Amino acid sequence: MYNKILVIDDNVEYIEKLTNKLETSLNTSCKVLQDCDNFEDIKEFDLYFVRIHQKNEEIIDTLTDNNKLVVLLTNDDNDYTKNIIQNSGASDYIITSVASKGDVALRIANRLINNSKVTVMIVDDSPSILFKLSIILETQNLNYVKCSNAQEAWDYLNNPVATSIDIIITDYEMPVMDGYEFTKLVRTKFPMEELPILVLSGTQDTLMIAKFLKIGANDYIPKPYINEEFIARLSNTLNILEMFKKIRNMAMTDHLTGLYNRAYFYQAGEQLLFVSRRSSIPIALCMIDIDNFKSVNDTYGHDIGDRALKHVSNTIKKSIRASDIVARFGGEEFVILLSNCSKFEAYQVVSNIVKTVSDSILDLDNETQLHITISAGLSETVHSLDSMIKEADESMYKAKHNGKNQVFMQVSKPAN
Repeated sequence: MYNKILVIDDNVEYIEKLTNKLETSLNTSCKVLQDCDNFEDIKEFDLYFVRIHQKNEEIIDTLTDNNKLVVLLTNDDNDYTKNIIQNSGASDYIITSVASKGDVALRIANRLINNSKVTVMIVDDSPSILFKLSIILETQNLNYVKCSNAQEAWDYLNNPVATSIDIIITDYEMPVMDGYEFTKLVRTKFPMEELPILVLSGTQDTLMIAKFLKIGANDYIPKPYINEEFIARLSNTLNILEMFKKIRNMAMTDHLTGLYNRAYFYQAGEQLLFVSRRSSIPIALCMIDIDNFKSVNDTYGHDIGDRALKHVSNTIKKSIRASDIVARFGGEEFVILLSNCSKFEAYQVVSNIVKTVSDSILDLDNETQLHITISAGLSETVHSLDSMIKEADESMYKAKHNGKNQVFMQVSKPAN
């Protein structure tokens, strides 16, 4: 989220629609100035919407020279505004006479916000092209990694400790390995929807363009290109990438609690269990069930039951490490896989979760409070994922049988 947005504009009608849209949708506040000529007074803002006008030319140049994110506003698509747009280094522009409701501004702001989490790999043997592309990416608030040839890029992609790459922009004609061979190589490891590839080339060979698209390039941008076209194609690819990410997340997560779902737990759990066995790393599995959950639904209704599920899931998430996997297993049941954690360490973690849930109160209204408790069971031995789940489930029911609101772990007797 951008907390500081500045609008420099004297179009009162558009300003009202713009600021209302941004403040409502981004949960932020906008400051408005009719004009400004002192950079020091406004340098602390994160995003700027500035009306193209002769009195604003200097501040536009100063903002972009200081690597600020600037979106230009104009009513006219004439030669004067085109010249400012093409030469200013601004992130984008809006023709406000057409986009009058602030929707376009919100879409651009959201894109620039999301771009801060995206890393682009640019591959070209020309230092000047790499520099030009890096400048364009900076105007879009994108992170980037520069590679001077395709082999260097391929080595980077296979480095397990390197920064993750979200999109590749590669030249076609390069020494060592050309862009065509590089694209084919990338597609042996990364699918199109996971790692998009944009190809840049000055070739007029339409057959080669088709071949690039056939082997898995997401788009092809002919040289020479204008920055506006490049940014539009890049933005379109990023939008598609974001759509695929949302679809993947929907397939992996439980829509109510935001935790992973059962299907994803099995997929990720098997991988974690494999690593645990191979590296002799301890691992523990816990099953959790909300006590008397049926009576909560029967007494207060399913809306309150949903709030209880969210309350417990949030408590669990706050109590475990990022390396642990937690999922809603079904109904009011949750499962946690704790990597590099002995069963006794896991017992302490889960005991803390049980106590935290028991100590917390869910306020339903001014007069009604709901006290929730959970029962938990831990697996003792590491076999298959299914056998660990079964053992933890049996321990969890023993916790319920023993009075609920507790953790049960069966401890093996030492061999004689």
